[in-house]
Amino acid sequence: MWRRELSWASTLKLTTAQTETLKTINRWLRDTDGDTHRRAVIPMRERSLEIFGDEKRLDALTTTTLFAPGRLTLTTLFTERIPPPLAYEHLGDGGIVLVIENSDTFATVSTLLTQDAGRVGYVAFGGGHAFEASVTRIANLKGVTDIAYYGDLDDDGLTIPQRANASGTASKLPPVRPARGLYRLLLRQNIQGPAPKRVDPLAAERRVSWLPESLRRSAANILITGNRLAQEATGTTLLQQDHSWRDDL
Repeated sequence: MWRRELSWASTLKLTTAQTETLKTINRWLRDTDGDTHRRAVIPMRERSLEIFGDEKRLDALTTTTLFAPGRLTLTTLFTERIPPPLAYEHLGDGGIVLVIENSDTFATVSTLLTQDAGRVGYVAFGGGHAFEASVTRIANLKGVTDIAYYGDLDDDGLTIPQRANASGTASKLPPVRPARGLYRLLLRQNIQGPAPKRVDPLAAERRVSWLPESLRRSAANILITGNRLAQEATGTTLLQQDHSWRDDL
């Protein structure tokens, strides 16, 4: 018999694996019924370990149909997703947090802005796709009024900030926008390399729509032709010599 929290399961045609998963959850709901201590809200991986003996099992399950609308929720399991940490350097009193996708460029930009940060208050390390979740940590930084992002010019590099923007605005953060001067400087570099795959023209148009209009055509051409521009192309020497990126963050 399914508990009331899982009553929806009786109306579905479930696979054997789904049934076994729900049976495990059903037992946990039964065994913790009325136990306010065991049903206190805790981080998702802690709850996953408690229920399944595998701290990453819920990470995988939340992307399946068992978590479709009207079915399982994290609230049902008295748990919450904890955003990953956000590494950053606090440079000044400016309202901009400048997020850099990759670690080497993060170190370069942080160092170059140390003496004169201008309008930048923080430089944060995006860490690739981790930023889609860690963006919500920006709410803990004082004085942030603007979020600028700089990443690779490829499919992932343009998808990450747009997904992060959706998460951030849902948490009432400022929009995640492109660091215009850095992308403009990157597109001037002729150091293109092959991407894992070509991007369909319609998909490329969606990806580059996040960039300033003046940069979209050039960026789309890179994606469509199966190439990419790594942000490391704007390395230390270039950023030291060309200060245009500072003036249009």
